[in-house]
Amino acid sequence: MTVREAILKAVPVFVAQSQRDEYALRRKLVESGIPASLAAEIVEFVPLATARALLDGMGIQFADYYIRQTSQGRVIGQKALADEPLYREGLAMADEIVRMGQDTFMAIAGWSHEYQQINIAMNSGSKPGDLRCSPPVMIANNEDRREFDDTSSGTQQKEKGWWQFWK
Repeated sequence: MTVREAILKAVPVFVAQSQRDEYALRRKLVESGIPASLAAEIVEFVPLATARALLDGMGIQFADYYIRQTSQGRVIGQKALADEPLYREGLAMADEIVRMGQDTFMAIAGWSHEYQQINIAMNSGSKPGDLRCSPPVMIANNEDRREFDDTSSGTQQKEKGWWQFWK
């Protein structure tokens, strides 16, 4: 399954999912035939990409990278969004998704935490050109085994298990 095929398969799942529960959305994506690891990345990157495509040209400053951290708050690393295939394809497909209808597009873009915060700021009177977005933070799930660059510019050290005290 290509990234494009996965996104197209995910669109009706986003539209049908009324409950704002990322785990439920991932589960529905998997039930629709999308592999679990790909479903997790769809939830992370496609709403972000589509929302940024919507907001492009308004003068809002976006970070060009994201941060991955554990649920306990330990930063694993950072990575350029442009290095993520689902983010790139989500940007590339934004016009196609818009042509599916505004409700469909917003059913996806509305999942973006960044979009939600920008919407709140603008509804409170902020001007788009005054907004600067921090890098998105993605939570590493237990099955997430991808490598990330250390935020201190070095290679991320692997943690030793408690049973490997001699290493």
